[in-house]
Amino acid sequence: MGSKQEYSSLPDDHLLILLRKGDIDAFTQIYNRYRTPLVIHVNNMVKDQDYAQDIVQEVFSWLYQKSHTLEIKTTLASYLYTAVRYKVLNAIAQKKTKTNYLESLANYTTPSSESADQRVRLKELTEIIEAEIQKMPPRMKEIFELSRKKHLTQKEIADLLGISENTVNVQIQRALQALRKNKNIQTSLGIVLFQMMSGGF
Repeated sequence: MGSKQEYSSLPDDHLLILLRKGDIDAFTQIYNRYRTPLVIHVNNMVKDQDYAQDIVQEVFSWLYQKSHTLEIKTTLASYLYTAVRYKVLNAIAQKKTKTNYLESLANYTTPSSESADQRVRLKELTEIIEAEIQKMPPRMKEIFELSRKKHLTQKEIADLLGISENTVNVQIQRALQALRKNKNIQTSLGIVLFQMMSGGF
């Protein structure tokens, strides 16, 4: 094809054509182009840099393995962002990550990445979660929102409210447990996962 510099100037759709032909340099360019923004995107959801890197690495490994038969009906960027979000949602469903529910779901609802129906489902899911939070005991709700919406650390919350860090941790864990036990949340999450899986990843 040419030099690495020439690859860097190619648009995504051209790189995909080359990738389907087994061009390793095209894959490398896609990886270099999207790895960092994808890691940042996932880290914003899960607040775990190492986990974010693992998720992105899994997606790129999958992309390379399926490169010869890959069918992308949207843009490469939308496909990759949807892929990593699916991975995170799947981890939430299997309770393998400490993901911030509200913050993560808000990040999922990007117009460029999902269908209108998916965005409606995600909005409904976010509303169900918010309603469940409003039902929490006042102190639990206050602590949970300071952590999840104001992004305060447990120590900062403890200092602000004059309570121990252990109390803060216990209240946050109880709040998350309440969300996980909500059948409406689990049902809506299952629908969203099914839609994403049906979309080709």
